[in-house]
Amino acid sequence: MGYALNVNIIKHHLKGLPALAIATGNFVCLFVPSLVILWWTDFFEQVGSSLPMQISVGYIAILALFGTALASILFNKLIEISSPVFASSVTYTMPLVAVIWGFADGERFGLIQGLSAVVVFVGVYLANQRAKKTPEV
Repeated sequence: MGYALNVNIIKHHLKGLPALAIATGNFVCLFVPSLVILWWTDFFEQVGSSLPMQISVGYIAILALFGTALASILFNKLIEISSPVFASSVTYTMPLVAVIWGFADGERFGLIQGLSAVVVFVGVYLANQRAKKTPEV
């Protein structure tokens, strides 16, 4: 539901804005509430007093910059140049990418994970079948 709202709002209400501006606006809106939460939970004090925490925060910053921010810009660009339905279909590839990263990181993929993946893919298939049969108004 979140992706559906996101792609439709971006495609129909933010049509003239470049992808970078939309992504920047998203992160600017999150910045102040995030700082308040981090301050409220004594995050800065804990990070300041622990070298391992500082290193961890550095890695999180790298992940945020090159993972989340870059992916957000690319996703907004995809919405800009295509339809919301096509852009939201990128969510179907997320489990595959997650499994590939897991294998690269040495994680195990057992029977429970395989059965869970089958349940997710069957749900996606059934949702798409129902969407195809539903007449447009």
